[in-house]
Amino acid sequence: MELIFHKSKKYIDEDIFYYISDQRDKHSMIKPKKENLISMTVDSELLITPTKNKVSNIFYPFKKNSVDKIYLGLSFPLFSNNWAASYLRYLLKIIKKDGSIILPVYPEEQAEEKGLFSRSFLENIFTSRTGWSGINNVWAENDGVMSMRIGKKFPKKMNSTCNYFLEEMGNKFYRDQENKNNLQYIKKFWATSRISAIVEKIIQDNGVSKKFKYCDIGDDPTLPFEVNVSNYIRVNKTLVITNDDESYTDLENYFSYRKNNIQKIKMQHLSSLSPNIVSIINNKNNIKILEECIKILPKSAFIFFGEIKDNNLYENFIITPYSSIMATSLKTDKIINHYSDTIQNAINEEKNLISSKFYLLKPKI
Repeated sequence: MELIFHKSKKYIDEDIFYYISDQRDKHSMIKPKKENLISMTVDSELLITPTKNKVSNIFYPFKKNSVDKIYLGLSFPLFSNNWAASYLRYLLKIIKKDGSIILPVYPEEQAEEKGLFSRSFLENIFTSRTGWSGINNVWAENDGVMSMRIGKKFPKKMNSTCNYFLEEMGNKFYRDQENKNNLQYIKKFWATSRISAIVEKIIQDNGVSKKFKYCDIGDDPTLPFEVNVSNYIRVNKTLVITNDDESYTDLENYFSYRKNNIQKIKMQHLSSLSPNIVSIINNKNNIKILEECIKILPKSAFIFFGEIKDNNLYENFIITPYSSIMATSLKTDKIINHYSDTIQNAINEEKNLISSKFYLLKPKI
């Protein structure tokens, strides 16, 4: 069985063409036969066995060592962070012993710009070249393509909410026999993979090299838990303001023996605790919360999702817009490149649209 993962149905043709074209695989090292590929998407409403007749969800509970090959389409967004590395580790469990995972990788500069995997980044996490005693095999195949295979030693488990999700998914399936809530659960945790990557990239781009105190205000506490365990930023303490007590408690219990520098607080305690960076993303009233926080935390930086219009309240901040598609800043004088024409067009159109985006608000002082 050969699978190919897509963001949604509209990307299927472009994703498949990337791998079957002679431009990417002149020597047919990893080129699939189109008729053998079974497409699966992130947004499918069907948690069913993969089949050519219906497009099922990528989070179908696969048996271990049951898949020959998995191709990750260009549209399938895996960012270079703990969440994506944990997901790739999971895919290694479901491929057969002689199977492989084939995925796009990007030139160093382009990967850095958008927070995506480059060859060096992938090898740093899953390194074991031929003849070396290492963690896992990563093979360079052709221009823009690498494959992962089961090596001498299985890669170490990283801290991530992705692992919590994958482990808890089976429990929820059996607790919820009618399968009513599984898709909603999937959508929430998949959103964390993208949003956490954007938040991490914003922090990296803005020179926060010392340990800092981070706070998230949101209806979904999954985001601050993922940011808190990131290997690529230096979070000293994470504060969480959320009304979802059940999810917070579940995540706190899961991470209690891994990392315990996270604390749930009330909004009225925010001023005295003075976090360096506050994210305001997963709320129905983001703009109202942002305006309230600016008044009580004038020296803090804010990562905000929504629409920012001219307002004197922001005059003491440098405001930088970020894409909601890729982990990259939106610069009006620069074209943002991508292997996918569809995604490249969407990113470059986004900066000119009056719509919700991610923003960094950094104090001028």
